[in-house]
Amino acid sequence: MSDLEIKKRILDTAGEYFYRFGVSKVTMEELADKLGMSKKTLYKYFESKDHLLRALIDSIKQDLEQRSQKILADDSIDFIEKLKQTMSCVAMQYSKIGKPLLEDLQRNAPEIWKQIEELRRERIANGFGKMLSEGRRRGIFRNDIDEQLVLMIYSNIIQNIINPDVLVQVPFSASQVFDAVIKIYYEGIMTEEGRAQFLKRDTSKKERFTDTTAAFTEKQQSV
Repeated sequence: MSDLEIKKRILDTAGEYFYRFGVSKVTMEELADKLGMSKKTLYKYFESKDHLLRALIDSIKQDLEQRSQKILADDSIDFIEKLKQTMSCVAMQYSKIGKPLLEDLQRNAPEIWKQIEELRRERIANGFGKMLSEGRRRGIFRNDIDEQLVLMIYSNIIQNIINPDVLVQVPFSASQVFDAVIKIYYEGIMTEEGRAQFLKRDTSKKERFTDTTAAFTEKQQSV
């Protein structure tokens, strides 16, 4: 096995343990035992647990970038499918990160936590954000909804729904939950009839608001 393959094996194992238990509760000795190697060999590749954690984050970043670029360069799939796969790529990667690791990093390694949050925001902005802008230019998405608000909602869906602590409470896989989220996110939960009624109500509410505003303005001007 080459050094590159050994490093990947170490990172995969460390990721499995860190995601599940957090960093503080995992020792290098435990990782070495799980890998079937001595601590000396483990330290040969990663000089500390902090070094291993940072390498894991870099690995996640590189993996996301490679996956995203592959999706965007695939001419065999249409825009909507590219959008879905881009969103899924980010969501599925972050779905692996459990609550123990997030809380551990917030408490004991805030600078690394900040790095993960920046990476998450960057990938959402560069992946989903760019495709959202393109979709609006193509007329696929509406122009009357703020782009940053859409990104914020998507980001919170990933953080608060597509995560291990939520997923263990439902009889569905992460992929099934994400497919449902996508369907609701883009199609809504209303039927055509329901949407027509909602739009009628929404239009009526806007008209009432406009009338009230106009009456108030007229009253103010007459004072």
